Amino acid sequence: MNTELVEGLKDLKKGALLNLLGVLFVFLGMGAVIATVGFAPMKEVEPEKFVGMMAILGVFALLFLVAVILSLISFVMYFMATGHLKNYDEKYGIGRLGLILEIIGVLLILIPLLFALATAGRGMHEGAMFGAFMAVIGFVFLGAIALIVGAVLFGVMLMRLGDVESDFKVAGVLYFVGMILSFFTGIIGAILGIATTILIYVSANSALKRISAEQT
Repeated sequence: MNTELVEGLKDLKKGALLNLLGVLFVFLGMGAVIATVGFAPMKEVEPEKFVGMMAILGVFALLFLVAVILSLISFVMYFMATGHLKNYDEKYGIGRLGLILEIIGVLLILIPLLFALATAGRGMHEGAMFGAFMAVIGFVFLGAIALIVGAVLFGVMLMRLGDVESDFKVAGVLYFVGMILSFFTGIIGAILGIATTILIYVSANSALKRISAEQT
């Protein structure tokens, strides 16, 4: 079996594992916050518990930062995987294009929003404010399209990996469906995203074990 395929599967497995760890850190942080203050409004928190609550929020912020870092590393691993898979078979190159479009989509959404926040309340003329607002909306719209198209392309790559391990087909469908649904209902999109990541990890692991067994 081609070495590029093996390396690609290994990177997919690592990326999925790091992504799952990032999700775990977020859940741990949320659990700590809920266990400490529950769902009570801030004004109802007892003064003696306020310091402890702020400490827990600090821990949550740290865990969230770790989760973001793990997610970024996970994305890099996915990107490396698409390179190996493209070298193995050109038909998998569509996955790398998909990830590039997702990066572009994120930048098109984040940069205008950050610029709008940075310039908000600086006494801009109403016409200029309206123009800036419409520009931000336009960039966000283009970013959303790039994200969806990128997710579809990466999902197609996963579906094509069904030739290697059948469960990749399900992972591919869930990947771009979850991305699309995340724009309309974040919870369902997040759940599908977690399910997709688990399937990627399981499928890559199963494929690697089968390939290893075939080589011995």
